[in-house]
Amino acid sequence: MRLFFDVTKTASSRQLSGLVRVSDKLRLAISEKIMEGLIPVIWHSRKRCFIDQTTKEVVIITGEDGFLTPEVFSSDERPGYYDTLVDSGVYFVAIFHDAIPLKFPAITWPKSVGRHPQYLEDLARYSHVFSVSSASKIDLLAHWDRVGISNRPTVSTVTLGADFFDRDTVDWSHRPQEMPLVLNVGIIEPRKNQEGLLKLAIELWDEGVDFELHFVGRINPHFGKPIEKKIKRARKSGCSVFLHSKQSDGLLLDLYSRARFTVFNSIAEGFGLPVVESLWLGVPCVLKSLPSLRDLDLAAVCGLSTTDYDMKQRMKSLLIDKVFYEDVLQKTCSANQGTWDETAETILRGFEGR
Repeated sequence: MRLFFDVTKTASSRQLSGLVRVSDKLRLAISEKIMEGLIPVIWHSRKRCFIDQTTKEVVIITGEDGFLTPEVFSSDERPGYYDTLVDSGVYFVAIFHDAIPLKFPAITWPKSVGRHPQYLEDLARYSHVFSVSSASKIDLLAHWDRVGISNRPTVSTVTLGADFFDRDTVDWSHRPQEMPLVLNVGIIEPRKNQEGLLKLAIELWDEGVDFELHFVGRINPHFGKPIEKKIKRARKSGCSVFLHSKQSDGLLLDLYSRARFTVFNSIAEGFGLPVVESLWLGVPCVLKSLPSLRDLDLAAVCGLSTTDYDMKQRMKSLLIDKVFYEDVLQKTCSANQGTWDETAETILRGFEGR
């Protein structure tokens, strides 16, 4: 079986976003299993056909093939896309991430809010949908119920991989620096709640707790500027806070290696990739309790926080209580995280069982 892999957006993206990361990691994991059988393709809007990303030639998709897209788009943005897939007879599969633009429109990029209703309806046209969490699956099925879509594909869940890199090829170790470094990874925007974390950090600094707080993420052009300004103002006032808006894997790995722990206090997530990546690297993570994290069974490792006070107290304990930190560190290093190889296996089994 040839498996066509949709890279229409990610092929031209200059941002190291979560969606780009998922696409790149999943494509690599699948390609290692089926070798030349994986063909990255791009939808050509003007010609209304798929072209091979490498050769730029038009590809002919048939009912003997498979097709997979991890991308987020609506049929309005790609006229002819679904007609081409349906007419080919191919078994086509989508990765569904979340319904956040519908649930939190006030803090979501307007373009995403406008796109999402049609995108969720388009998902019903696929042969199969893999949701990245049970919470996202519930949201998708609930939306289909609300709009009256009864003819729908099977929706199952798949856990995304935690392995940040290949341990056999990268020389890396966790060696927390003497001045505790606290790390937060995610696009700078209200949904990621960097402002809330900064508030907790300022309270801890005022209580005499010493540490550095590092934010890593590009600035959301629609919502991120006010948060960026607050972080910079805190920095100018003497707070040990740092903003890295130009991210890279090298920068992330350096900060992870020196971090005492990471903090993930997002308001809403489809999955929470920075969480599992932090734990896979052996770096403890302070977590806000979110529905999307329940599949991962992280309570014993992370101690999920339900209030800002709980989160602040756990941060404080990890910063000043060496015995407590060592216990959490040991639990983190022994936590069992899924891999991209396992993610690829689950998806490929879906094609085999069509």
